[in-house]
Amino acid sequence: MNWSFALSLLAFFYFYNAITQCAKASTNSLKLGVRSALADGTAIPLHSPQRFNYLMRSDIIRLRTQAVMSVPALVDGTYIPTPAIFDEITDAKPWWGMAGQYIWGEGERSIEGAAEESRFILNPFLLVAANPWTAKIWNPDSVTADDLNNPDFPYTWTPQELRLWPRVRMGQVVYDVTAFNAKLASLDSKLEKTEANMRFGLVAYNARDFGYNYLMLSPVLSSNIENTFKGKDIVQIKQYIHTGDSSKFPGGCNNMSPAIDQIDQLVIKKLPARATVLLWKSRPAFIGDPPDFSFVLDFR
Repeated sequence: MNWSFALSLLAFFYFYNAITQCAKASTNSLKLGVRSALADGTAIPLHSPQRFNYLMRSDIIRLRTQAVMSVPALVDGTYIPTPAIFDEITDAKPWWGMAGQYIWGEGERSIEGAAEESRFILNPFLLVAANPWTAKIWNPDSVTADDLNNPDFPYTWTPQELRLWPRVRMGQVVYDVTAFNAKLASLDSKLEKTEANMRFGLVAYNARDFGYNYLMLSPVLSSNIENTFKGKDIVQIKQYIHTGDSSKFPGGCNNMSPAIDQIDQLVIKKLPARATVLLWKSRPAFIGDPPDFSFVLDFR
């Protein structure tokens, strides 16, 4: 083998891969600091989940862009959905549904209801969201058509309030877990698992879409939260949307991937609780380096 040629070829592929990944990186940023026209503490409208089944990728991108531009004062320059997150959405495919994921599970009914990813796609300024482990706690035989048509059916924790402080580079989302658990208690005859599940993971591709590629759950600024994954390192946000087979629906569904153990195994020990997530655009040299943005998840 001509080793000089092999090394040159390897260098070329390394360079090509680096250029390709750079091209797929986010070009979006938030208008923060003194340049922001948005007052600190401004409430950001929250959008309800929607059905995405069989839409074209261009439809999803249009809805995403509309959601971003609904608060133009937050957007620094032109918004372009980050290719590394959204380019692998497949046209005319179904999506894991809210009813599908939380009631029916894998199989033919997995695509029923609003798309569960629409919780995050349509709320782009929810930079880091909680994704509770409340799937398949229901007895499917006890769930009625009225339940499925009820917009307030308690599939999962839903954000009650989202606020941003652009000048101090901070955001906050509030989840009323107490009210969610009370709704479950009122419907306990329909449940297979009646014990409140206080486990959750973090969904952070919205942060990635605005250039924040790394996160860490702050053990100092959080309270009543346990990470059962014992590693306490900074995590690269690799979450993106693609067609996967986790739903076991024929041909697969559009859904988020991959699982990230470091942020998928969080537990609320008691309420109220707070998870403070530190975000960086580039990997910091030290855990103690100041974040580029802080995002607080409050659980009541």
